[in-house]
Amino acid sequence: MKGQAGSAGFEGPASVIDAQVEALLQRVTEDRDRRCAQLRADASEQARAILRAGRKEARAAVADAVARERKHGEQILRQAQASAVLQRRQHDQQEIRQMLQDMWTTVVSVLESRWADPVRRKSWVRAAIRQAQTLLNAPAWRIEHGGRLPREELAEMTTFVSRTDRMVARDVEIAGDDGIRAGIRIRAGGACLDATIAGLLASRAQVESDFLAEYMALSSAAARLADKPT
Repeated sequence: MKGQAGSAGFEGPASVIDAQVEALLQRVTEDRDRRCAQLRADASEQARAILRAGRKEARAAVADAVARERKHGEQILRQAQASAVLQRRQHDQQEIRQMLQDMWTTVVSVLESRWADPVRRKSWVRAAIRQAQTLLNAPAWRIEHGGRLPREELAEMTTFVSRTDRMVARDVEIAGDDGIRAGIRIRAGGACLDATIAGLLASRAQVESDFLAEYMALSSAAARLADKPT
């Protein structure tokens, strides 16, 4: 009985120590688990933060890339539009130069053809005389022609001058000039109204300007007619 009592007394303290050790281990284990859980939570939050930052940076990078591409595309479009405008202008200028070249090639023959027609020649002469009556004040006139006009037309010049210019008594001299291919030249004192082909075409810039203005007017009228519903 004594042996059993001694044994029971010895086991008591050992059980307390074991319990304390076990409790300490439990606390250590729980503390470790809490720390691990906190570390995992912190790591998870950090990972989410990194992911959010990465997504934000990615979106910003994509937005920047899209903006750059859009800007680059707009620049390319502007360059293409400018190039198209420049090419169109160059094409138009080339067409105008060619058109003016064709005009100068044919205008002399066209005027000579008009002069060869008696009705148009009469209109030409009368228009020149009317303009001279406005510009030339000297009473003495010298009307020069190409020397190949019928006598009745030469007489008609003098008659037309006296009939249309009743305020001034004109002394009209009719003279031939083999250098005149078409048209007439009217001299009065030191002034001269040149209605020959050479005189009419002397101002090249003015002739081209008038021709282009007439051409544009005809083109615009044709375009308006084409746009009208049938």
